Amino acid sequence: MLLQESDTPEWMRRQRDAGDGEGRFEQTTIDDGLLLVHSDFRPRQALVEQAVRSGEAGGLVITIGLQGRSGYVGHDGAKLRFEQGHTTVSAFRQGSGERRFEAGQRVAQLRLLVDEPALARYGHAALLPEHGVRPLGFGATTRASGLLVRSLLHAHDALAMHIGVLSLLSEQLRALQPAPVLTTRWSEAEIAKIERVHALMEEQLAQELTLDYLCAQVGLSLFKLKQGWRHRYHDSPYRTLLALRMRRAHLLLENGCQVAQAGWQVGYRHPANFSVAFSRYFGYAAKTVGRAGV
Repeated sequence: MLLQESDTPEWMRRQRDAGDGEGRFEQTTIDDGLLLVHSDFRPRQALVEQAVRSGEAGGLVITIGLQGRSGYVGHDGAKLRFEQGHTTVSAFRQGSGERRFEAGQRVAQLRLLVDEPALARYGHAALLPEHGVRPLGFGATTRASGLLVRSLLHAHDALAMHIGVLSLLSEQLRALQPAPVLTTRWSEAEIAKIERVHALMEEQLAQELTLDYLCAQVGLSLFKLKQGWRHRYHDSPYRTLLALRMRRAHLLLENGCQVAQAGWQVGYRHPANFSVAFSRYFGYAAKTVGRAGV
């Protein structure tokens, strides 16, 4: 059903299909990439809705449970809970799943949706998963968030609403920040082990390498490897390994190697997985490089 303007100019309203139950949904665009949605729904019977997100664009969702409860189960196994008095934070990219509602139970929620460009604008694009849904947080709604929600639901001033949304977003993003890491002194022996892992990656790209395997080869814990890698290479071991694989694969393709062979030589046992990873990394298909075939 097409959206129609409500009595409040900032909000757009639509009614739920009467066959599903009683409910209404209101939404308002706060700024580029910031959408506020207020939903109030009572299903007539237990309801399962299919939810599909396509394309590469992702985003962050902050859901404040105002009444009742509902859930989401992704086809990749991800699960989200939405409950009265609780805040759920999740990030998503493409993927599909099911929204689930209990029969006869009123479910009211306020959701803030932040798209990928806006999240990058605020310096938090790293929260997004490669695909599917990533649960980031679930807990009792704080008093500060509760006050912000009440003000947003009754705001008639665009500036006040904008400030309230940014305040709510700021509070939730602060809660997602990792605890500060104490500065660690790295010995020459530890740095040598970390550099040895880098060398093993380059030497054994054709193998299905895991971080646990690499740690065992040099005698480092996983925690030490990750922290030391950031200190030495300013990156994560996973991203470094991916970059090594993709660059080697690109060179192989340029020299006439076929796609499946190139993927095998950089640790991908399934050509389809390699093709997806290559396209996501470079932005174009592996079969378009050099003289490579499918």
